Amino acid sequence: MSRSIARALNAIIDTVTAPLSRRRRAMTIARLMERLDARSVVVIQTARGPLQVLPHRGPHLAAAALDFDNEEPETLAWIDTIEDGETLWDIGAATGLLSMYAALKPGVRVYAFEPKATSFGVLIEHLALNALGERIFPLCLAFSDETGLTRLSITAMAAGSGGNSVAGQPNQFGEFHSVFSQGAPAYRIDDFRSAFALPAPDHLKIDVDGVEGAILRGAPETLRQVKSVIIEVEGQNAEQAAVRIEAPLFAAGLVEDVAVRTSGSKRNRLYRRP
Repeated sequence: MSRSIARALNAIIDTVTAPLSRRRRAMTIARLMERLDARSVVVIQTARGPLQVLPHRGPHLAAAALDFDNEEPETLAWIDTIEDGETLWDIGAATGLLSMYAALKPGVRVYAFEPKATSFGVLIEHLALNALGERIFPLCLAFSDETGLTRLSITAMAAGSGGNSVAGQPNQFGEFHSVFSQGAPAYRIDDFRSAFALPAPDHLKIDVDGVEGAILRGAPETLRQVKSVIIEVEGQNAEQAAVRIEAPLFAAGLVEDVAVRTSGSKRNRLYRRP
């Protein structure tokens, strides 16, 4: 039924726009697409208030938005512990859902880092839709263990899709697939803070599909100052967690809240300063 209706609507559009010049026809169809896109906005109700999202921009975004409370409940619970006046760095912010949830608490400052251009574009649209541009500082860049220009290997162009890799490295499952190679600036976290005279964040969220260990290696000074880090640990990162994940965090004086790794999505581990 839905396919038949879609075909009928498409035929109507062709008929109505047929008398127009090619230029006017293209502009009219583009404006119609803008209106249809605006109608696709969905309001999700969170514990902190409503968020407007664009779930039709990608399958992963649709799943994360429409099942918001159940996608990563352990991460939401951790965000709820962030206090007024504190700063969160969301590294691997994707389309910004968790950054926005954090920023719904007015006293929390958020930096949202996302190197994938299609995801970053929707992140910006989400901030505009929700009037959160003044509470969240978005940046389209990557973090790693070296500072310089790099390439982001993208597995799927859809906004919010994961599995991407930096500098040709395999993802956390040892896989590598690329449909496009995008240029991106990459920083060691310590170098980034030094370059722009930024204080250390109070809290770090790291979800970058494989290069979590490289990011931690580039942040020894910063890690000694943060209060907590929540980090996705799967696949080879889990197998080599003692070296890739735990070593830099333990060296910075952080300890794991072991209850978190078996709760919720079971993808994340939480480290706090005792």
